[in-house]
Amino acid sequence: MTAPTVLTLSRTDRAWITAGPAALGLALALLLPPAARLLLDLGTPLPFGFVVKAVARVDVAWELGVQAALLIAAGLLTSAVILRQVTRVTVAGDEVELRTGDERRSIPRDAIGALYPERDALVVLDHDSRQMFHGEPGASRERLRVAFREHGYPWHDADPFAGLYHRWAPETGTVPIEVEAVLSARAVALRKKAGKEAGELRDSLQRLGYAVRDEGGQQFWRPLVRQ
Repeated sequence: MTAPTVLTLSRTDRAWITAGPAALGLALALLLPPAARLLLDLGTPLPFGFVVKAVARVDVAWELGVQAALLIAAGLLTSAVILRQVTRVTVAGDEVELRTGDERRSIPRDAIGALYPERDALVVLDHDSRQMFHGEPGASRERLRVAFREHGYPWHDADPFAGLYHRWAPETGTVPIEVEAVLSARAVALRKKAGKEAGELRDSLQRLGYAVRDEGGQQFWRPLVRQ
């Protein structure tokens, strides 16, 4: 029996994510004041000029120290957020375990109808083509492909139902009234960047027999398909 495969961030990737934003914050703290002074010396009208002037006045050691500390702290916070969003994937013969932050989910092998990459995300569908998981794994697309195929899972290099999607246009009568209402509400949630609400409305659409994906600020829908 093949041993489980654990897919997570490499040491190099984790180091970059942990230290990169903080290092960038330090660099900005040191470079922004002289850059702001250079811009002011040009005498060209600047948008948000008051901000540029405020940054240009930072030229004392303790002020630079405070600015550096704030930007480094912001970088470390950004790193923590990114690391909590990355999903650790464990592929075993009988199930797939997905850990994102403090959340852990196990999906039995026989419940999975398809898996495929979508930009930087991993998508898992059931046998009715409903989305069971959508998240950003710490492993590359190639590592995911090799691991899932090695364990005999139904891996696809792209969405197997991509050709069934239609761009949603309001009030065209192409979908039932109740589906139209959910898509309209979801469009509002997307404009507000309310990710949790948009996800809940995605689940509502799936209960009505439809899948939805987002592309370039637009919603695309398709009917669910039994595999």
